[in-house]
Amino acid sequence: YAMDLAAWRAAVDCDWRVLDVAPKELCAEHEVMLSAVLQSGQALSHASEELRGARSVALAAIRNRELIRAAIKQNWNALRYAAPFLRRDAGVCLEAVQQHWRALLHCDEAMWSDRDFMYQAIRCRWQSFQFLGPDLREDHELVLEAVSQDAAALDFVGEKLRGDAAFMLAATKYHHMALTKVLLQEDPAFWKSVVQEIDDGWRLAYVDYGPSSLCDNPEVMLAAVKQNVEVLSCGTKKVRSEPEIVEEAVRRSWKYAANVNAASIVEAVKQDWRAISLYMDHFYQGPTDDLSKLIESNPQIVRDERLNGNAPVMLKAVRQEGSVLRYATEELRDDDEIVFHAVAQTWRAMEFASLRLKGNEDLVNLAIRQEGLALQHAAPAIRGNARFVMMAMKRNMAAFRFAAKFLHEDTKFWDELVRKFPTAWVRWMRYGRGEPSPGF
Repeated sequence: YAMDLAAWRAAVDCDWRVLDVAPKELCAEHEVMLSAVLQSGQALSHASEELRGARSVALAAIRNRELIRAAIKQNWNALRYAAPFLRRDAGVCLEAVQQHWRALLHCDEAMWSDRDFMYQAIRCRWQSFQFLGPDLREDHELVLEAVSQDAAALDFVGEKLRGDAAFMLAATKYHHMALTKVLLQEDPAFWKSVVQEIDDGWRLAYVDYGPSSLCDNPEVMLAAVKQNVEVLSCGTKKVRSEPEIVEEAVRRSWKYAANVNAASIVEAVKQDWRAISLYMDHFYQGPTDDLSKLIESNPQIVRDERLNGNAPVMLKAVRQEGSVLRYATEELRDDDEIVFHAVAQTWRAMEFASLRLKGNEDLVNLAIRQEGLALQHAAPAIRGNARFVMMAMKRNMAAFRFAAKFLHEDTKFWDELVRKFPTAWVRWMRYGRGEPSPGF
C-alpha cells in the first residue's frame, strides 16, 4: 500500500467507506472501527470477528442517528453484524428496538420468548408484539400493553384471546373499536359487562357495535337503562313493557310512564308534576285513592287545568302545600274551607285568597299568628286596623311598613305604639316605607 497505517486511520476518520480498500489489520483496531461505526452502522460489517463481539462498538453503531430517518433505517440494522452473544444481550437489543421494532429480526430468536425483554420491547414499540414467542402470545399483560398504544395491535391477536371476555373488555376500555374484533358478538353476558363497566357502554352495545339481538334482551336493556334511559327507544315492544325495566325508566324520567299502570305514575309525578297528564289522559275517572296518592306525591299536580277547579282535589292539595292555592280557579280561591286550610298550612297562601276572604278577620288572625308580614296580604280595612297592625308587629316589627298610611297621623295609634314598642318601632316608622313617616 502507498499509505502508512496512520494515513489510513486519518482517512477512515474522514469517511468510513475507506474501509472497503483499507488494510485488513486496520479493521481489527478498536479505535478505528469505533470511529467508523459512529459515522454509519454499516461500517460494522468491516470489523474483525473479535471486534464484532465488542459491546462498545456494537452500541455505538446502534446509537448513531445520522440524518434522522436515514440513520434510523441504517443503525438498527447494525445489529445484524454483531456477534451472536450480543444479539442475545437484552441491553444491546433494546437499544436497537428503540429505533425500530424490526431490529427484533436480528435479535436471537430466544429473546422473543424472554418475557421481561419482550415487555420492554413492546413498551418501546407496540409492533414488537408481533414477535412474541408461542408461549407468550396469550399473555394478557403483554398483549394489552401493545393494544393500549395502538388499536392496530388487535389485528395480530389470536382467536383465543378475541374470544376471552375479560381480555376483550380490557381491550375495549383502551379502544372501543376492539369490539369489531370480538368473537363474543352473541354473548349477552359480555355485552352486559360492556354496558356496566365502560362509559357510554350502552351506546357501544346498542348503537355502534352490538348485535340486534340485544334489543330483545331484558337483562342487558335493564343495565343500559340504568346508564341512560334514552336507550329504551332501541328496545323491542316486549322489552319496553317489562315491568322492571319500565319502573327503572320511570325512576329516571317521567316521560317513560305512558306504558305503566296508574300506581306506577306516582314515581313519575314525584319528578315532574306534568306527568299527571299521562294519568289524566289514560286513567282518570274522578277522585280515587290513586289520585290521592298522586297529590301526596306532588301537590303541584293541581296546576293541570283539569284539576285546578276540582274542590276535593284542591282541598287535599292545599292541606299538604298551601301555596298551590295560586293555581286554583277564582271560585275556589273564594271557598272558605279551601282557603282556610291553605293559610293554616302557610301564611303565604293569603296572597292568593279572594278579596272577600282577605278581609276575613279570622283568616287574617290565622295568618298573622304564623308571621307578622302576612299583614301585607290583608284587605285595606284590616291594614288600617290598629289592633291587627299591633298584633302583626308583635310577630315581626317589619310589619309596620304594611300598615295603612293614615295610621301614621292617628295620635291614639302613636300612644299605643310608644307604650308597646318603646324603641324598636322608631326605625320602622321612619324608614319602613322608604320615606319618613308624616307623623315622625
